[in-house]
Amino acid sequence: MSSSFDEVTFALSGDELTAFLGRVTAGNPGTMLSTATRGSAVQAFGAPTVSPMVAAINSADGAEYSPSATNDALVLYFHRQTSDGNIGVYAALRADAQSNFDGGSLVNVGGSGLTSALAPVISADGQTLYWLDFQNFQLHSARRQNTPLVFGPAMVASTIPVYNPVLSRDELTLYYANGFAIDVLVSTRLSKNEAFGTGVPAANVNSSDNDAPVYLTTDGCVLYLSSKRSGGSGGYDFWEARRPL
Repeated sequence: MSSSFDEVTFALSGDELTAFLGRVTAGNPGTMLSTATRGSAVQAFGAPTVSPMVAAINSADGAEYSPSATNDALVLYFHRQTSDGNIGVYAALRADAQSNFDGGSLVNVGGSGLTSALAPVISADGQTLYWLDFQNFQLHSARRQNTPLVFGPAMVASTIPVYNPVLSRDELTLYYANGFAIDVLVSTRLSKNEAFGTGVPAANVNSSDNDAPVYLTTDGCVLYLSSKRSGGSGGYDFWEARRPL
């Protein structure tokens, strides 16, 4: 799925058969979402394309980053930076797995649109949305209300600034980059009511080049990275680190 362009964000559907990618390309807007599919979870993905599935998202004003799909892949969260410089978290919806997503609507948190926010991550159960505050890069969270677009009051979910947040299925482990794709760190907490603190370098994952986490499979066995390490296709490429179940 890697190319000579920068592959920077990544997410999977719950069945791991559809990948949603963020790639920085030449031209305007320069960043848009693409998709790749495969027949089974043990096969390689086909080449990413800007498919009709996400065409309405990409045709909206601005550049799209950081996709995060619900388990059924009927809701796709992402952040969008519009041509006037505003940045916020959006959700695109579709009726079923054969349909295309709509263009996306701004998510509401605590009664207001979720602006000055980026890098959304939806929990495995689809009930908690995480994102980074654009001012201090602390992780925040909110619980879903009656629709995928409406969430309750925001809560601080990290005591430190983080980049590229990736959460485990139980939401008790956080992988993140300690800067703009420098190294991958991991932090844990005892309950979802606690905030994550400073992590430690993830074992056997980091290289001498820039590395950042982008996705963790629901079984916790495959961590996908965006990395500039040698051996790739150029720029930031996707890599995967595996561990036994």
